[in-house]
Amino acid sequence: MPNDVFISYRRKDSDFVSQLHRELTNRGISAWFDKESIEVGDHWRSSIAEGIRDCRVFVLVLSPDAVQSINIRKEVDLAESHQKPIVPLVWRKTDIPVMFEYALAGIQWIEFNEAASAENFDKLAGIIQRILGGEPAGVEQPTEPTPSTRPQRGSAGRRGRGTAQEVSATGTGVGVITKVVTQISSFTAAEQDAINEELKWLFTAADHFLKVRRGEAAPSAPVSVAIPPEAEPAAGANNALLPSLDDFAQQMADTQIQGIIKQINIYLRNLAIELEKQALQGGAAQSNLALINSIKLQQQSIADRTQELAGLIQQLYGIRVYGPDDIKNQLAG
Repeated sequence: MPNDVFISYRRKDSDFVSQLHRELTNRGISAWFDKESIEVGDHWRSSIAEGIRDCRVFVLVLSPDAVQSINIRKEVDLAESHQKPIVPLVWRKTDIPVMFEYALAGIQWIEFNEAASAENFDKLAGIIQRILGGEPAGVEQPTEPTPSTRPQRGSAGRRGRGTAQEVSATGTGVGVITKVVTQISSFTAAEQDAINEELKWLFTAADHFLKVRRGEAAPSAPVSVAIPPEAEPAAGANNALLPSLDDFAQQMADTQIQGIIKQINIYLRNLAIELEKQALQGGAAQSNLALINSIKLQQQSIADRTQELAGLIQQLYGIRVYGPDDIKNQLAG
């Protein structure tokens, strides 16, 4: 039977999660987590994928260990792919990496901060029950910073100035982070975070440029995301468009960037379908060479286009990021 809630957590927090499971059950909320819900013979990955697919609310237990878990990053991406309401529960205070920033910005938070009190459990249960009942639940903003550039679903379909359809560069960047970087198991969590910081800047810069072209931002205004520490700025680069660019160069770049973003979005849609198949097949996916090759082909195509985007943005802003090169090299290995 489908459960009301899927609980995503790190093993180090399992004692608390066992209590969380009991407390939700006692309040009439059915909850899935692997200690209770995986039966003998079930494969871990396929059971996780099915649990997320079939749940109605995804509860993410945040802690310093959780945000470093590659598997939890994949679970959050799968929950987003299925458009599950996500409720972040801060069990232990932690910094929030870029991958989680985009997934969790502007949605409900509840901070336990290691206080497993009846009051906190009641508060969480109330939020979940409102979501299950289809009622809007109030947003409790976390103390951790969240990005203001997170795209809203459906925001990419508007038309600007009566001409070509606008593209959501930041939304595309989120897809590259979650569908490519997060899925490359050979990257450590720290390596993912460093690459994601560069991708966050890269796609925000692309979005900034497109806004300048639409007259929505001043050419001298800086990109809203700081230059990543591992990026390489040219002499005089200040996180704004280079003043030496003429209108013809900008017009050419505008067309190229929009084309790249649209191509990446097509590959991302195809990749999401293949990753869903992989998750549901569990261990059997390891021997499905056609599926493995299809996933890698989509990821490599995305890496190629992202590398092209990085080259264009370097010409426009004088700042080089190496994250796309790292992705391409890792996929080629």
